[in-house]
Amino acid sequence: MAEELEFAPFMQSSVGASIKSDVPNGPAVLEPRLSLAGPGRTVDMTAPGGALRMLGPEGVVGIDARHVLRVDPPPGIQDTEPNYMPCIEFDVPELPWLFTPARPAGDRLRPWLVLTAIETDGHPLQNGLPLPFVDVDAALLPPLAQSWQWAHVQRPAGRPGPLTSRLLCPLHLRADTAYTACVVPAFAGGVTAGLQGGFTDVEQHGDAWRHDQGTVRLPVYHSWQFRTGDPGDFEQLATSVVPLSDDERAVLTGRTVDITEPWPDGAALASDGPPGARQTITVQGVLSLVDSPPEQAGAALADFARRVREHIAQGTGDTVAPPLYGGRPVVRDRVEDGERGWLAELNLDPETRIAAALGTGWVRDNQEWLMARAWDQVGVVREANRLRRLAAFCGEVSASVHRRSVQNLSPAESLGMAAPVSERLRTDSGLPLRTEVAVSPAPDALVTPALQRLLRRRGPVARRAELDTESYVRRTLTGDLLPPLPAAMVTRPEPSAPPAETQTPDLAATVDSALYATATLRDTHRIKVMSAMALSARTNDLGAQADTLGAMLTGPTLAVQSDGDLGADEIRRFRALSGPIGPQIADRLAASFAEHSADQTLNVPEQDVALPAQPSMGDDPAAHILEFGVPVDADGLQGRLAQALDPGPLLTARLDSTVTPASETPLDLPPTVADPVMACPDFPAPMAMALEDTAPEWFLPGSADIPDDRAVLLRANARFIASFMVGVNDEMNHEMRWREYPTDLRGSPFTHFWPRPDGEPDIPPVHGWLPELGLAAQLTGNAGGVDVLLIRGRLVHRYPNMIVAAVPARSVTESGDLAEDTWERPKMVLTLDERTCAYAFDLPGDIHDWWFVLAENSYRMRFGFDTTAQEYQHWSDLTWPVGEGGFADLGAMPALPDQERDHPPSAWNAATIAMVTLQRPFRVVTFAHNLIGAPR
Repeated sequence: MAEELEFAPFMQSSVGASIKSDVPNGPAVLEPRLSLAGPGRTVDMTAPGGALRMLGPEGVVGIDARHVLRVDPPPGIQDTEPNYMPCIEFDVPELPWLFTPARPAGDRLRPWLVLTAIETDGHPLQNGLPLPFVDVDAALLPPLAQSWQWAHVQRPAGRPGPLTSRLLCPLHLRADTAYTACVVPAFAGGVTAGLQGGFTDVEQHGDAWRHDQGTVRLPVYHSWQFRTGDPGDFEQLATSVVPLSDDERAVLTGRTVDITEPWPDGAALASDGPPGARQTITVQGVLSLVDSPPEQAGAALADFARRVREHIAQGTGDTVAPPLYGGRPVVRDRVEDGERGWLAELNLDPETRIAAALGTGWVRDNQEWLMARAWDQVGVVREANRLRRLAAFCGEVSASVHRRSVQNLSPAESLGMAAPVSERLRTDSGLPLRTEVAVSPAPDALVTPALQRLLRRRGPVARRAELDTESYVRRTLTGDLLPPLPAAMVTRPEPSAPPAETQTPDLAATVDSALYATATLRDTHRIKVMSAMALSARTNDLGAQADTLGAMLTGPTLAVQSDGDLGADEIRRFRALSGPIGPQIADRLAASFAEHSADQTLNVPEQDVALPAQPSMGDDPAAHILEFGVPVDADGLQGRLAQALDPGPLLTARLDSTVTPASETPLDLPPTVADPVMACPDFPAPMAMALEDTAPEWFLPGSADIPDDRAVLLRANARFIASFMVGVNDEMNHEMRWREYPTDLRGSPFTHFWPRPDGEPDIPPVHGWLPELGLAAQLTGNAGGVDVLLIRGRLVHRYPNMIVAAVPARSVTESGDLAEDTWERPKMVLTLDERTCAYAFDLPGDIHDWWFVLAENSYRMRFGFDTTAQEYQHWSDLTWPVGEGGFADLGAMPALPDQERDHPPSAWNAATIAMVTLQRPFRVVTFAHNLIGAPR
């Protein structure tokens, strides 16, 4: 910091520099002179009017507080270091010397005001006009003859920047004392003006006080209050931290719990000791010593596990039993005898049950707040469940109507109902109803609304012709009754003359000619009809005929549409699918027909022919289907129509299109609309902080008994953390069920334990834990293997924001230089109390192979001296040279090093003193075993 700053001993305006005397013993006057320069000579003359009297301290009745940039210590602080000097900074660089009635004596100039610190007790600041004042013994004020030492100007080194001026108070503060820092005048004229006001003529400037004067009354231009704490700055406190001794480590072994009689009115647990002896276990908290496994009572723990397992099994009925922590997420209600894994480890060990119970207790204590936050997250789920209940209600009503009004219809009535939507209604055959009727022996008009109106029961045709509509529909669908003048389903293509040998036409013209040619349209129509017939035949249990028709379709097929005509888009698609073989499809179809039906006529002439009511199927059923159509089972068609008209799947599809969870909403929609959507709120808050706030005695048992200025290495207790998280989630799920929250008790609202900056969870959802693994193995990442450096004492209390880092040993040079890019910062910082802080690291290898850095995190300009004697190698190593009245006396400075003896303290100016007293931020770099002890 000092290398980036420059100090000057004073700054005075050109008017002040014109004062003749360097001793403030009389009025400061200005004698303006005029210099006239002309050709050949220069004439100096005194300006008319004579000497002008300058304004001095006697004309100042206050300082605008807006000129104050900063004061130190900060106002109101209660624990500042006593070895630092109070200081005040101004934005006007010449302000401390602006009204000094003298010119510099070499590089020294007394300021017209000084900063002093007065003990608040016995020296109250009193109201006055024009300034407040304080009565104080002059012996408690700094010597005015040395005031030039404690005022200087600061500016950035080697670059432009703002200039600031600063006043220092060279008083060595007492520990644990309240002070009032006051800016007071240094000359008697300033005292008079500050107490009486107005301008007072001063013929002889005198000091504002003398040490032997007794009590003096001083006006105060600016003031603030602070209080000192115990002695010790960062350097002193950081170097005083030592590892915890073996005897002191005993307080961190855990809490002792008596488990002799865990149930009221129950028999005592089995004992390894004498009869009547108390059975105790040691329960460790979230943090524990690395190498201190507690000794436990073996027989008592085995007896406890057996009884808990039996009590949990008895609680499956009406008996109240201990809770099975984590049982609901994995759909378990008991622990089997001899079972291993995390569920048994958690529920059969009193140590882990205590941790889980702490989690349940925290949820109970905060249940109202937690449920309010949970309801805030479930708004979309409640709306989804409302829609699902509405859909379920509509589904039940429509299913009832469907059973009574659709399933009981005859085939003719079903066709009549479906006729208006025959083009859109598809059965499980994959064909529209209109197409399925079109490829059957029945007339196409059977599914038109006009014919259905004529055929309806008690309709005009049924009454006059006494037509049995039901029989008519059944017979036409099966082919028992053929309509007159049937049109052949597929006709034989007419042979075409081979193309003449001509010059190859333009490619585009050839494509267009083939695309829109009549032969191509006829071919594609045949393929479409045959494809539909094959699907219909397979649906009506005519598998052999369907296979025969499928064998004929050796080329690409087209999708069957609801209408009978082919559009240009379909033709182009057929052209793209078939490629150059498209024009050859008709010839191959004809050959296939001839092979399967050599003596059958595929082309029916357009003439009036009386067809038999029962046409012969001939030797080839496929040919019969090609000529008359696919016989349709009327009852089967009615069943398929009833299924297609079922509103249930349509309501479900409608609901699915309406209730779509957002990508960030972890919802699993139930398979049926009758089941509600279950949700789990997400609480990303770190539970370590919750436990530390509510039960600090379980976070690190015994931490309050650690002596000051100690450090120790701890390790995260994975079993405790996992058990606590299961207890928190278990109780939160039960609370949500009690409040009728839409949950199935399997979610994990809490997955974060440590306050990680990356926000990653520390446990996966409990329902996904591997049952065969133990509790410690369920934590993600390094949540259960965190190395924690704990520091307790005055250092943490006074410097809670200090920098703590780990440095690999290879990056520490002999000179102590460190590259900050090698520093490993703590993953998290946990404040246990105002004197104890834990720094969690995730370091590869053994932590004892690392170095630790404790650095002062301060950007304040502070001035003072050290309080502990050490080898003098630099100005920053100087200790307080306390003189009369507790003020710094540079004459008591020790001898300087050889390289600095050519510049003794007697030759220093205010800039040198500022450089000497500037306290640079301090840091300690120490090997791990110096801070946490050697590995055990």
